[in-house]
Amino acid sequence: MKKNGLIFLTCASLFVMGCAIKPTDPIALQAYEEANDPLEPFNRAMFETNMLLDTAILKPVAKGYRAITPVFVRQGVSNFFDNLKQPGYFVNSLLQGEGQTAFDISRRFLANTLLGLGGLFDVASDMNIPVHTNDFGETLAVWGWEKSEPYIVWPLLGPSNPRDTIGAGFNMALSTAELSVIDEPMVRYGIWALDTVQTREKSIEFIESLEKGTTDLYATVRSMYRQNREKKINKATGTLENQGVSAYDFDFDDEE
Repeated sequence: MKKNGLIFLTCASLFVMGCAIKPTDPIALQAYEEANDPLEPFNRAMFETNMLLDTAILKPVAKGYRAITPVFVRQGVSNFFDNLKQPGYFVNSLLQGEGQTAFDISRRFLANTLLGLGGLFDVASDMNIPVHTNDFGETLAVWGWEKSEPYIVWPLLGPSNPRDTIGAGFNMALSTAELSVIDEPMVRYGIWALDTVQTREKSIEFIESLEKGTTDLYATVRSMYRQNREKKINKATGTLENQGVSAYDFDFDDEE
């Protein structure tokens, strides 16, 4: 109990220290309210930590993976992991009451699993079966939790908010359940590591272009995350039917 209490107090202290002090200057106050980021000091510290880890470890590994792996192999690996996520999308579609979406996802999963050699080949796209990526954050929004603040950056996991943090935990639990059929822990960890590396490899150029094209990468990523989550939540809840492409059209679900 003492240990748990210490952990709780440590986390609480980090959040308190991470809360930005509300400025009194009118111009600064306007900027503060527009950013709507009360945890900004904590978030920026976590963002910098994540970027340092990415620069030191994940990015070099992703570039090495690209250098030694042919394009068709990388595509097959990407297809495999996309297919592995389909049961989670299926469950969330059912929870959201999207029967047709769930049917499309089941067709896609069966086609790629049975005809695409376990998902290595995306035959479902050749069959014009639609792609859906419903997650539990969207499910919670459909159930009524549409607005979620504050914005928060987690160590290793990246940008989120309270609703999507819970959603990510549920999605990870589903993924863990899928891999639980594999008895050997090292194989499960290896699959998770490969998914992380191949996901990072696909975004090498995009992230490099962001780093070169902005003077405040943290604020840019914050805007990207909010715009894209709002777009997906609006689509899931039917709030906005005809949505244009946002200024930063990048799916953070693939980066989690």
